[in-house]
Amino acid sequence: MAFMIAGGLTLVYLNSQERITKKTKIIAGDFLPSEKDASKMNESQLARSAQSAVNKSKFQMIINPEINANQKTAYSDMYIENPANNAYPIAVTINLDSGMTIYSSGAIKPGYEVKNAKLDKVLKVGHYTGKANFKLYNAKTSKAQGQVSTAVKIVVQD
Repeated sequence: MAFMIAGGLTLVYLNSQERITKKTKIIAGDFLPSEKDASKMNESQLARSAQSAVNKSKFQMIINPEINANQKTAYSDMYIENPANNAYPIAVTINLDSGMTIYSSGAIKPGYEVKNAKLDKVLKVGHYTGKANFKLYNAKTSKAQGQVSTAVKIVVQD
């Protein structure tokens, strides 16, 4: 009887070792389904798609980098353009190097421009330096998408 128990235990041990050393493949997760209705785009469609992506990411800023303003009236020869080929509406603020904001444009849609704007602050006669900050907005959500800046000079005259 002891011989039979020993033989049975040996058989159980060998079977468990065989199961441990066998490699088991485990397949889990979601897999890409088989193709059904999709077809390859032709060269013309691929080119249009690529150009559309480029157009949506393109931005051109146009501003007169030297702004002349009248000290008494605060009107200037400022020129800001949001070209029609831009993908984003913009808002422009002009800040002096001191941090003072002297102009805010409000929304400027693609194809619109600002000419001869009045400064929001009256400045003393003199030369100033600052930055024009262009903030880009998503036309559908009105949420800010990014911004770019450029240096400007402001000359205030009598």
